[in-house]
Amino acid sequence: METAVNIYQTGHDAFEMDKSVAENLKPNHLCFYRFVGGNANDTDDLMNQLDTLKAKKALLIGIFRFPFRFEGKKRFQTAAAQYFKMKALCDAVIYFHSDALMESIDKYTPVLEANQTFDAIEEHTIQTMKQVVEQTGDMNIDFQDIEAFIQQNRGPLFVHTVEGESFNEPLKYLISAPYLPEDFTDGRQLMLNIGYARDVDMEAYRQINLRLHDLFSKADLFKIGTYFMDEPGQHFNITLLVNGIRDPIKAPDDYKRLSKYRMFFRKWQGLAEKGKKRFHF
Repeated sequence: METAVNIYQTGHDAFEMDKSVAENLKPNHLCFYRFVGGNANDTDDLMNQLDTLKAKKALLIGIFRFPFRFEGKKRFQTAAAQYFKMKALCDAVIYFHSDALMESIDKYTPVLEANQTFDAIEEHTIQTMKQVVEQTGDMNIDFQDIEAFIQQNRGPLFVHTVEGESFNEPLKYLISAPYLPEDFTDGRQLMLNIGYARDVDMEAYRQINLRLHDLFSKADLFKIGTYFMDEPGQHFNITLLVNGIRDPIKAPDDYKRLSKYRMFFRKWQGLAEKGKKRFHF
């Protein structure tokens, strides 16, 4: 029997203001952690916060936003290192490029409004993942499916939802967006969750499946979930999860050495804490 999964969300700024997420997190829970890269002063917080969340053994998905290129080379290099640090500690990372997010707004949009739009795009991705886990249907995709899917190919994760009826234009153009990974069709594994309205017939359902399988011919199909949308019309609501895609940037030369040292240090630190508790230091 399926049980409801606890889903939490936090981030660099929210973590210190509300520590209840870290306190309540347990195995078989799902946690999203948001971070905007580029500020070197945030690196230690990023690592410490992710270490704390990772220790809870929940499924941890990072939401990482790269800074604008116009903010300078040094800031982008810092973000690159931070991205790989997040990848080392999270089970999956969904990333966004700020330069690509700019294409979703007019260039004269006020800064405050622009940031709200960028936040909303990230939030929509999180809500999409939540809906996949919580949606009941003919064939459910549950938390265990998501966990197994991610753990088979840890790293960058593509998540996107498209809605439509005939899908007359090429699916790749319909599914893609400037701020999403460009190589999503080259992923190793694919998971689909297809919602269909009241008047969708079997031929339309067959055709959309054939086109999706053709587009993702390189990927192994992990699972297809389906659910009925009790509303008139012939439209679909299709959510795609793709893993096994490439990192958006090259790893820094010292990435592996630093990550191994970090994991060793954290393991030693954990043993030391257990020793203190045992002997009441």
